[in-house]
Amino acid sequence: MTLATMPRRPLMYLGLLYVVCIWSVNTVAVKFAVRSMDPLAFTGLRFVLMTPLAFALARAFGERVRFYKEDIPLLLACGACGYGIYQYLWVIGLAHTTAFASALLASMAPVITLAIVALARTERVRSGRWAGAALALLGVAIFEGAFAERATFRIGDALTLGSAAIFAGFNVLSARLVGRYAPVTLVALSMAIGTLMILPGAIPRMLHQDWRHVPGWDWAILGYAVVFPIVLTYPVWSYAISQIGAGRVSMFQFAVPVVTGFLSVPLLHARIDRHEIAGAAVCITGMAISQLLGKYSLRALWAKRTVPWGR
Repeated sequence: MTLATMPRRPLMYLGLLYVVCIWSVNTVAVKFAVRSMDPLAFTGLRFVLMTPLAFALARAFGERVRFYKEDIPLLLACGACGYGIYQYLWVIGLAHTTAFASALLASMAPVITLAIVALARTERVRSGRWAGAALALLGVAIFEGAFAERATFRIGDALTLGSAAIFAGFNVLSARLVGRYAPVTLVALSMAIGTLMILPGAIPRMLHQDWRHVPGWDWAILGYAVVFPIVLTYPVWSYAISQIGAGRVSMFQFAVPVVTGFLSVPLLHARIDRHEIAGAAVCITGMAISQLLGKYSLRALWAKRTVPWGR
């Protein structure tokens, strides 16, 4: 059996596993690159190259790239939360923490999104989702050594959590635009705005960076970071959402910290302590429960003595 003759559903799941691997490798690879390159110089050059590719991808999908004047404030906010401010916090945070911690803490964005929509009262949040979120937060505490007398909360962890909170804002804001813009067009527009916000801080670092002595591996990583995480994965992710829904597809995102952790040991010679493994397991379990039980109340589930996935 070849890929051309494989049934669509198994091929789609294979594609989602490919996306998980690409995103995991990106975290590890960028962590490797920023050891010798300035994080902001790397990010600035990456987005200068990546933004035109996003517009090209929109055109390839046949989308008409345009915006409405009344959406400018919301587009500016999306650009800041999805790319501009988010990238500052994420890449500097990654430079000051482990790839495993970065992947895990960045995955907290859906939980933080939950808190935002609950406080804003734009969505009804049931107790099943809150229970999973609470377990995920407990997992982060365990991961950081709160119960092992080895508290290791680093500045990079704080910045990465901040980036997750900012990206949660992007999730909420972009939801108000998805009905007015095609998916890739929205990415291209918000990325262009984010790039304009990144460049003022990145250009001085780019000018100061000694590009002549950048190792060949780092140039390869830059090329990978420009092409793969968006251009060669976003269509697969979007197609899967259209077939089985965002909820089921998002479950695959929980595998990113796991794969990142496994890759960081041989590639970055990282050391992962037992309490970090335990905390990551609890955190990912909590996020999965929050996703699976999001439409249910714990009281109703207890009354039925069953769980949604056991039917």
